Amino acid sequence: MQKTGYRMLFHIAIYAVLFFVLPLYYRSHPGTMEDLGRMVMLLVMICPAAVFILSGELGYRAGFLPLAALLPVLLFTLSVLTVFEGQVTGFVYSAAYGVISLAGNAIGSFFRKRRRK
Repeated sequence: MQKTGYRMLFHIAIYAVLFFVLPLYYRSHPGTMEDLGRMVMLLVMICPAAVFILSGELGYRAGFLPLAALLPVLLFTLSVLTVFEGQVTGFVYSAAYGVISLAGNAIGSFFRKRRRK
């Protein structure tokens, strides 16, 4: 497998932890507002920041890869269907993560081009 393939597998592993493991862990303790706050913080702050950083890193190392940038959309959509039981608001987050991922990948690719000059 090529170097980009290994990097994408690493990203898939991190996205799996972010989108599947952490929400399942937080949902296993229902009934308190503290857990709801953690879930909101995960969906609104931690996941978008991680998606942006990982996509930027991939863009910096491999260039602009729009299909790889859409990887978080695919994985979070699966997460919405399985972990979040198909809640419609989860699909809004999925689209937002896609835009964030494309932006991060484009910015990383921009810095890659500047580095090579």
